[in-house]
Amino acid sequence: MHRPSDLAQRFGGRTIAALVLVILTIVLVVVVASLPWWEYVSSRGAQLYHYLGAWCYAPGSCVDYTDRGAPFREVFPQTFALVLTALTLSVGELVFLVRAVLGKGGVLGILVTGILGSALLLVAPIYLYFAMSGSPFSGSHTFNGVSWTWSEGPGLFMAPFAAIFFLVATMLVFLLTRHVALPGSVRVSPS
Repeated sequence: MHRPSDLAQRFGGRTIAALVLVILTIVLVVVVASLPWWEYVSSRGAQLYHYLGAWCYAPGSCVDYTDRGAPFREVFPQTFALVLTALTLSVGELVFLVRAVLGKGGVLGILVTGILGSALLLVAPIYLYFAMSGSPFSGSHTFNGVSWTWSEGPGLFMAPFAAIFFLVATMLVFLLTRHVALPGSVRVSPS
């Protein structure tokens, strides 16, 4: 009689699908965090990109927000903290998934970290948008005959979609890992 190991029973298609979803979520949150969230573009082609951790006035020339005035100094670091916390929670979800696969619990942790992480990732662009849209750093203006326009960057647009993916992936991972067999619960027929 051949008895497959518990780990071999656990590491099937559902587990691989769950691992792929969680890893894709982590990658997606990293991509969102690394994209510019606010842009300043002139009619002459000059562009200033505002990332969550720094703003760039030329390619490779980026500085943090400590020397910038309000609302940049307050809004961008707080938004960055929300996104980094969501990233940390997505990594925590991976840890809980591995614990669940190894039979050490963690299924509920997957659900908690995923829901909190996706909520924070959804709050981040909403917070940044409303904090910046009411400031002088939204819309457009003309300075010395050059038209300048403040607008949302790709990170701000992509974050809600990443948050939705994070939540859907969490629900799927939770459902997939609930079916992972517990140690010793695999029944093997005597034949």
